[in-house]
Amino acid sequence: MRNRIIKYGVMLVIVLFVVFFGSKIFSPSESYTDTDEAVKSQLIVNGFKIDGITFYGNQVLAILEEKGEKKLYIGDRNQSFIENVKPWEDYQLPNKPDSTYQGVEVNPDSHLMYLYGKKKDGSNFMEIINIATKETVSEIPFEDTAKISNIKFKNGYTEGMLYAKTNSEKQNADIIFNTTELNSHMDLLTVELPSKKATLDWVDANPALEQIVYTIKDQGKVSAYVHDLTTNQTTQLKKVNGDKFLFDGEQLIGFKSKKDKLAIKVYEYKHSDSADEQQSEAYDIVIKNGIVLDPDKETIKIGYDVGINDDKIATVTKATIQGETEIDAYQKIVSPGFIDMLSFNPSPMGAKYKIGDGVTTNLSMHGCTVDFNGFFNQYSKYPTSVNYGGALYAVRLRYEAGLGNHGTPTKEQIDYMVKRAREEIKKGALSVAFSPEYYPGTTPEEIKAIMKVAKEYGLVTHFHGRHSSLTGEHTSIDSVKEVLGYARELDAPVHFMHLHSTGGTGAMEEALALIEEARSEGYQVTYDVYPYDSWATNISFERMAGDWQSRFGITYSDIQVAGTTERLTAETFPIYRKKGGIVIVYAMEEKELIQALQVDHSMIGSDAIMDNEFNHPRGAGTFSRFIGRYIRDLDVVPLMEGMKKITIHSARQLEDIAPAMATRGRLHEGATADITVFDYHKITDTATAEKPASLSKGIEYVIVSGQIAKDDTGVLTNVKNGQPIIGVFE
Repeated sequence: MRNRIIKYGVMLVIVLFVVFFGSKIFSPSESYTDTDEAVKSQLIVNGFKIDGITFYGNQVLAILEEKGEKKLYIGDRNQSFIENVKPWEDYQLPNKPDSTYQGVEVNPDSHLMYLYGKKKDGSNFMEIINIATKETVSEIPFEDTAKISNIKFKNGYTEGMLYAKTNSEKQNADIIFNTTELNSHMDLLTVELPSKKATLDWVDANPALEQIVYTIKDQGKVSAYVHDLTTNQTTQLKKVNGDKFLFDGEQLIGFKSKKDKLAIKVYEYKHSDSADEQQSEAYDIVIKNGIVLDPDKETIKIGYDVGINDDKIATVTKATIQGETEIDAYQKIVSPGFIDMLSFNPSPMGAKYKIGDGVTTNLSMHGCTVDFNGFFNQYSKYPTSVNYGGALYAVRLRYEAGLGNHGTPTKEQIDYMVKRAREEIKKGALSVAFSPEYYPGTTPEEIKAIMKVAKEYGLVTHFHGRHSSLTGEHTSIDSVKEVLGYARELDAPVHFMHLHSTGGTGAMEEALALIEEARSEGYQVTYDVYPYDSWATNISFERMAGDWQSRFGITYSDIQVAGTTERLTAETFPIYRKKGGIVIVYAMEEKELIQALQVDHSMIGSDAIMDNEFNHPRGAGTFSRFIGRYIRDLDVVPLMEGMKKITIHSARQLEDIAPAMATRGRLHEGATADITVFDYHKITDTATAEKPASLSKGIEYVIVSGQIAKDDTGVLTNVKNGQPIIGVFE
């Protein structure tokens, strides 16, 4: 029996080295080469099952199962051999009828042992044991009832726990790096699985957290892959029958069984020595030793430097570089500056809070102006902190044509609006914005006439839908159907503003299905949302007219005066309605917001600018709230997918007509140096309905077009390096 344990321990140890970084499967790279070295060791036969194994200095710990009984074993480790394996007399698994232990891991620095598994109710748990005293330090629940792989303690660039979580319904798995307290979930990679029965069972990484090895089990078949986070390339390991791998430094070791022997396979990684070199070139700014995330190429480079010259990213490297100004980004995420896809023209106060929320590009897509020469000249004369641009404000063309909110246009008036739309688009518009809910006189004829001009110049038309009601003759879903009707009739691209507050309210599942149907037919349809379950409007506007209680399914107490604790009553509502002002309306469900966020192509837009203290908190906290609550805390979307929603998705929608956007939303050589550095563990919004003008936490540095606009002292309001984002048409 002792020999069987030794043999089986050998097999499991070698298996442990290959499982950490997974993503979409690419053609095999040549990063790993087979040397096919056989090591003298024998395969354990009959009876034992290894649930978990790990190294502890010169020893090995393993949970072995025989005839349904699990015990903790300890043995001596000598290179590829494990000897003297026997039950660990000093410590055995607690007898807990409500818990099943599935693995063991060790932190050799603090001499802590982690036993992890599932409780009878299906929830995941981890017990932390002091190896010296054999006492339980704590027990931590994590990831609810999700299917979890093995767990690996890593202590290279940063200290934490590495594991994978399988989502059978979505047919994928997230590879996660968490703190040792399992309280700050960060997705490093999402792996597509071959079937809903498949699971990602084993994961490990090299010390630099650049190479991740993982195994997928699918109905008895095991496949293994190594993913390079720095290049977003995946290599499938060949002829692997085992299900566990280990990284031994930069060397990857796997195994497969051959009758009575254990065949060891060594994969030698060819890596660059550039990290040991020092570049002689000096840079204007160097961001040092950060977690550099590029949503464009879907890469994560841990412990890399970013060198900036003028307004461009000159290098992203692991080599040692120097700069006139140096920023320490150790254990911080270095990302492209956030792009606000739905905002309003930036005032000095508004720009301050955008910078404080990590935003470098503020797009007035709810309607910017009908005088683009004047708009761009204004910011040229009075610079702002953020990049600026926006949509043609269609309703103001109605005003020019002598129409108000309700007037029905004549053919001559439509022709006038079309002429003016063409004139202003050519001056630099990024889109055309319609808001027929606020201006119900807006007719389909005028919308389509102006949309034809937008399409001619390659512009996407942005819509605040006509209806947002839950009840009545026309409900929220009618807005979606109207806009998709225009897309189909004109074969023109459309974009829904804040879908969850106009269009998807009370009907999100149907709204998303209609949008996906149109996309599957080849139409360009996108949308944005903001991460709140309340909206805001001026109480004197059209939206609060008539029977708003029935339309929105709310009452007076669901309306709060922005910047105060006051909720309205039947007596105070008409008073505020008469004098006007911003109110916050609690008329949405978070579950619908989450549904909208989980669609890959969705974007984030704040729908607000903080131009006074009586506003919705989204004007100051949208992006930090999205990352802190919906990516990190609630795990609604993986990190990379979430970062795309606030960077590259918006840039790609606009880059064909606005050259300035073709180099933004990215973080690689040649991109514009719009950069946000944030602490993933601390980032959060502090703005509330009662105190909307409150800067977010965790945003460390913000760089706009090569100049630092926020540093460790706060927002530098004297730095006004925002650049125009202009549509360019020949």
